[in-house]
Amino acid sequence: MCYNISNSTKEEKQLEKALSATYPKKLGQLKIRFSASGFSHPDWPVLTTDQPNEFQLFNWGLIPKWTPNSDLAKQFARNNLNSKSETIFELKSFKDPIKTKRCIIPVTGFFEWRDINKNKYPYLIQLRDQEIFSLAGIYDEWVNKDSGEVINTFSITTTEANPLMAKIHNLKLRMPCILPSGTEKEWLRGDLKEEEIKELMKPIRDSLMTAHTISKRITSRKDNPNSPETLEPFKYPELDLLDN
Repeated sequence: MCYNISNSTKEEKQLEKALSATYPKKLGQLKIRFSASGFSHPDWPVLTTDQPNEFQLFNWGLIPKWTPNSDLAKQFARNNLNSKSETIFELKSFKDPIKTKRCIIPVTGFFEWRDINKNKYPYLIQLRDQEIFSLAGIYDEWVNKDSGEVINTFSITTTEANPLMAKIHNLKLRMPCILPSGTEKEWLRGDLKEEEIKELMKPIRDSLMTAHTISKRITSRKDNPNSPETLEPFKYPELDLLDN
């Protein structure tokens, strides 16, 4: 699955250039998040089907529009951080958004853990030639009937792992749907048919990707994981012996 992402972009202009879209001043300064967990439900800049050329800030963790109350909304937000491409057209929470409410989630990397004899080793995964790249997702709008507050949320869509990700995420064998350069806005087209959507949810070629192990700072309770040090390469001798 994909529960941890990174955005180390320092300026709005970088994001605007990467996706040919405007980052409006009303959103405030772009937040640098070296490590962000979906379980904290951060707000994140996204481009949507209905607003493909201007960024909006949505919260991570999709709350379906038909959710009846706040308690269920919290439950959905936690359970809908990801949406599986294989079942996205079938499940009640996702089957309408995937048809008409697709979004792009820009990141500079994401994190997964490799399991070796029940020991977990964290990796940072990026694209070789793109500092900022796009994850495919879906979104929805929920209105809190008690307060009247309108909450926009998203889910990152996942697919089966390619060979690189199968080695890293070796228990779940999953990875986020990464939109190759030049296809990002295609995902936002309102007239896409189901087969066209499914084609865009296939695993990206692992030759376009790069990955390295990082320290376990990312899960540390002592050291702040939202730090540039979290992204730095860290060697585990036991993995070098295993892989060489």
